[in-house]
Amino acid sequence: MTEKDQNHPDPLEQMLLRSDALHERLNELLDESTFDGSARGEAALGMCVVAMEHGTALRALMALGLPTSAVSLMRLQFEALTRSMWLIYAASDAAIEKLSAPLTLETEQAAKNLPSAKEMIDQIGKRVGQGVPAAAHQMLTQFKDVSWNAMNSFVHGGIHPLRRSADGFPVHLALQVLRNSNGLSTMTGMTMAILTGDEAIAKPMSKIQPAFADCLPDLLKP
Repeated sequence: MTEKDQNHPDPLEQMLLRSDALHERLNELLDESTFDGSARGEAALGMCVVAMEHGTALRALMALGLPTSAVSLMRLQFEALTRSMWLIYAASDAAIEKLSAPLTLETEQAAKNLPSAKEMIDQIGKRVGQGVPAAAHQMLTQFKDVSWNAMNSFVHGGIHPLRRSADGFPVHLALQVLRNSNGLSTMTGMTMAILTGDEAIAKPMSKIQPAFADCLPDLLKP
């Protein structure tokens, strides 16, 4: 690296490094943890693992210079996190049973009737004050309000991916995508900490946000 490069590091590379450090810290806190072993807990944990995988894949695609595909994964990451929180706080026992059943044509059809992301967030909202933290519902709602239309456009081949393909993908937008994905991963880590039922994990998890505020979206900054 030249002296000029050292004085002006690549912002995307720096954000990817900080993002990796954030996820390493999340893994450190959650490794070797014991989680809620109930059917509800296992279903919620499974969706958290899926959400984390989408976050990992998003960062890998960004590092490969494939930002349009990366953004599409953020919708999947968001929906997996939303599903995990809904499973903890609002899903009926019948819904838990549908998602916990072995995969067959019949169980696949039954699971199609589960609520949409909007419906899940609304159901979580109705439980605020009844075991559901208001901040959790607020973060899901704010994230959806800000990002939903653009995420849908990327997933369904709308104007956003078309223009980004033709006009290029601005660095500031790539940085915001990484921040948003990191925010989802942080919320997922918090959800997993809840599933441990261990205050020794939940307490340091709460310090993630101030420690990594530089690579998180505004709605998660302290």
